[in-house]
Amino acid sequence: MQKLGHECVVLVPNHPETVKEHGVATFPVLDLHTANTGGLPFRSGGGPDYIHAFTPRDHVRIATEALAARFGCPYIVHLEDNEEQIVRDELRGLTYEELASLPEDIGSSLLLPWRSHPRRASRFIKAAAGFTCLIDRLLEFSPAGMPSLVFWPGFDTEFENIPRPTAGDRAAFGLNPGDIALLYSGNVHHSIVDDVSKLYAAVARLNAGGRRIRLLRTGWDMAPISSELRAAVGDAVLELGFVARRDVPGILGAADILVQPGRSDLFNDYRFPSKLPEYLVSGRPVILPDSNIGRELTDSVHVLKLVSGSLGELSAAIERLVDEPALRVALGDNARRFALANLTWAKAAKSLDGFYRDLAKAQSRTSRERARTQQSLSEPASSRTQQGPEESPAVRYPVKLIAHYLPQFHPIPENDLWWGKGFTEWTNVVRAKPQFAGHRQPRLPTELGFYDLRVREVLQQQADMAREFGIHGFCFYYYWFAGRRLLEKPLDLWLSTDGPDFPFCICWANENWSRRWDGSDSHILVAQDYTPGNDERFARDILPILSDPRYITVDGAALLLIYRISELPDPIRSVSVWRRIAAERGIQLHVCAVQSFGLGDPRPYGADSAVEFSPPHIERQLVDPNRLRGVSPEFSGYIEDYISVALRSIHHAPMDYIRYRGCFPSWDNTPRRKEKAHIFINDSPKAYGQWLRYLVRESLLRQDQQEPLVFINAWNEWAEGTVLEPDEAHGRDLLDVTYLALKQGIVDHVLGPDQERERAFVKAISRTARA
Repeated sequence: MQKLGHECVVLVPNHPETVKEHGVATFPVLDLHTANTGGLPFRSGGGPDYIHAFTPRDHVRIATEALAARFGCPYIVHLEDNEEQIVRDELRGLTYEELASLPEDIGSSLLLPWRSHPRRASRFIKAAAGFTCLIDRLLEFSPAGMPSLVFWPGFDTEFENIPRPTAGDRAAFGLNPGDIALLYSGNVHHSIVDDVSKLYAAVARLNAGGRRIRLLRTGWDMAPISSELRAAVGDAVLELGFVARRDVPGILGAADILVQPGRSDLFNDYRFPSKLPEYLVSGRPVILPDSNIGRELTDSVHVLKLVSGSLGELSAAIERLVDEPALRVALGDNARRFALANLTWAKAAKSLDGFYRDLAKAQSRTSRERARTQQSLSEPASSRTQQGPEESPAVRYPVKLIAHYLPQFHPIPENDLWWGKGFTEWTNVVRAKPQFAGHRQPRLPTELGFYDLRVREVLQQQADMAREFGIHGFCFYYYWFAGRRLLEKPLDLWLSTDGPDFPFCICWANENWSRRWDGSDSHILVAQDYTPGNDERFARDILPILSDPRYITVDGAALLLIYRISELPDPIRSVSVWRRIAAERGIQLHVCAVQSFGLGDPRPYGADSAVEFSPPHIERQLVDPNRLRGVSPEFSGYIEDYISVALRSIHHAPMDYIRYRGCFPSWDNTPRRKEKAHIFINDSPKAYGQWLRYLVRESLLRQDQQEPLVFINAWNEWAEGTVLEPDEAHGRDLLDVTYLALKQGIVDHVLGPDQERERAFVKAISRTARA
C-alpha cells in the first residue's frame, strides 16, 4: 500500500514487535493502548483519513470507535470469518439468540474480548463508511448500499520457494524414511474441533491399516481433542504448539501433504483460512473442503476436495495421495500456479488502493454524517438500560425473575370500614416501632414515595424500575371471595389499554380475610366460600386476565398460582373445572401451588408445579431474643436468622416434581404484628445477592426439565418488611444486587466458576449501604 502512495500506520492489540517476524516493517507499528493514549506517527502530525478495522471484535471495535471519534474520520470494517457462527459454536448453556437479547454488559461478560458482541458488532458495521471481506459469502453481512470489496489474501514470499527437505530436516521432526508427513497448521477452536478430530481419527485408522502416516500440528488447542483420540493416534501426531513465524516454512517444507479438513458449513463457507495461500504456493499437494476458496479450484487438478468432510472421505483422500506420487506433484504444481496468479499481496493491495480512492472521491455529506454517527457510538454502551434504535429483539433473560406484588396501597371501602377512613398499607408502615436495639423501624420509601396505586403513573414507574433491574414480571395477589373482589383497582388499571407493557400473573390469595395482623386471629372480615359453582365462577372471572398478551406463561400455558391449594375442599375437581373452562377459550393452564404452609408435592392436588414461598412457615431457624440488646419488654414475637434460612435453601435437595425456587431480601412484619412480629436478623443485600445468584444458576441447570423461573418475595410488601423498591436504609441497593445476582448467575452457568469473577461479584454486592 505504501508503494501505491498511501501512508500507513498499523495498530495491533499487543506485542507490536511480533510484526517483525514477517520482515522489516517500513511503516510504524503500535499497540492499541499506545495509539489511543498518544499520537499517531503520521508525517503530517495529524490523524488518518480512514481507519480500516480488520475485525469487528470487541477489542478492535472499541479502539476503532475511540480513534474515529478522536480524529473525526470514517472507518471501514473488514470481515474474515462468520463472527456469529464462531460465537454460536463457543457458547455453552445459552443460544446465540439468548445472548443477543441480554443486556450488553451481561453479554460482554460472557464473551472473550477477541469475540464479536452480537449487537455492538452489528452497530459497528452499520456505521462504517465501507466494508471489505476475504470471501464473497461474507458480503451477506454488509449493509445494503454500503461500498464493499472482496479481496483474497496473499502469501508471504518465504513460502514461494521452499526447498525440498533433507533427511536430517525430516528427522528433526521425528520423521523416518518412508513416513508420509501430513501438516495441519493453526489453532483448534470450537468451530473446527470436529474437523480436526476427524484428521486425528484418519491418521489412527490409516496407521492401524499398515500405513506409515505422521501428522505435524502447530497451534494452540482452544477446544480440546478428546483424550481417547489422542491415545488412539499415539506418537503418530507430533504437536508442536505455537511456533515462531520464521520456523513455519521449514515445517511446511518437511510435509508431504497439507491438510485443511472440513466441509461446507456455516463456518467454513464464510472464511478464507490464512494458511491456504501459503499451502497452495508451496508446491505441496493440498486437501481442503469444497468450500470458500475451494469453490474456485478444480478437484483432482489443483487440490483434492472434501465434500462431506467425513472420516471415510478424508482417509480415502490421504490414501490416494500416498498411493499416487505423480498426482501429488501435479496438484502441487497446479496449485502453485493458481496462487502465483491470484493470491499475491500486490494484487490485494491494488484492489484496496482502488477501493480507498473511490471512497475518498465519494466523501460527501453522507460521509460526514457517518463520522458523527461513529462519534456517538464511541460513548459507553454497556449500561443495561442503554439500547440503540436497532437493538431488537427487546432485552430478555434466560431466567425470569418474578416478584410478588401487593395491591393494598390505595383506600377501599372495606378497609375504611374495618380500619378507619383512608386506611392503606402505609398506615401500618409509618407507625411501626423498633423492638430492639438496632431494629430499623419504621422502614420508609424514598424514590416512589407513599404512592397510591390508583394512579397510572405509579404503576408505570414501578414497571420501568423493575424492568431496569432485571425483573421479568409481577405476580399480583388476587383477592377473590365467591365473586367479590378486593383491592382490584391496580390490576384493573394494569389490564387497561394504557396499562404498563410489563408481564404479570396472578396468585389467588384464597385465605379468609381477617384482622390477624394486629393479633385478632379469630375475627374474620371476609370468608372464603367454596360452595358448588364457585369453581366455574372463579375460572370465568379470571379468563380476561389470563388472555391478556402480557400474561406470563409456561410453555404457552397461563401461569396461575394458588396460595393455599390445600384449603380447597376438592382441589383436583377444582383444578379440572378451571382447566375445562379455560380450554373453552383456547387457554391452557399451568397451575402452581404455593408452598406456603408446609405443602410438599403439588401433584396430589392436581397442580402442575409448586413454588417456594419465602420465608417458609416451617422449620424455622429461630434465634433467642435474649441474645439481642435492648429488646422491648412487650416483645412476644420471634426472631429468625436470615443466613441460616438462605443456606438451608441453597443446600435443599432437588425434588422429583416441578418446583420453582424462591427467596426474599428481608422480612419484618412489625408494621402489622407490632410486638408479636416475625423478624429476620442478619439480612443484607450481600446475603440476598448470594442466595439469588445461586437460585438463578440452579434454574438454568434445570431448564431442560422446567421453565427457569425464580420468585422473589416481594416487590412491595412494605408492612412485612420485604421490598425491592428503594427505601431510606438501602436506596436502590437491593435492586442493584438483584441485577448483579441475575447477571452473575447467568455468567456462572455459561462459563463455570471462576475465583477472580467470584471476588469481583462479592466486592460489587458488598459496596452497598448495609452489606
